[in-house]
Amino acid sequence: MRKITFDLDVLRTFVTGVELGSFPKAADRLGRSTSAVSAQMKKLEEQLDTPVLRKAGRGMALTPAGETLLAYARRLLELNDEAVTALRGADLAGA
Repeated sequence: MRKITFDLDVLRTFVTGVELGSFPKAADRLGRSTSAVSAQMKKLEEQLDTPVLRKAGRGMALTPAGETLLAYARRLLELNDEAVTALRGADLAGA
């Protein structure tokens, strides 16, 4: 099985879209075009080789894989943001 390295920017877009219930709203919040967000979601599904979203009426719903990814994505983003916060206030030294 090939190793996948998730792009945290793509995961943030995914989580934001799910939380807002709309990827166009996520695009607006994140300062991106809707087509850029759509491209990110397509890239994510291609990378995973499985759909994470499915059509549901006029909107989108998570697939079982999407539900699993959402939980991990939230954890990864939380850890990333925690590290950034910890390091922003740290006095770093070295070459």
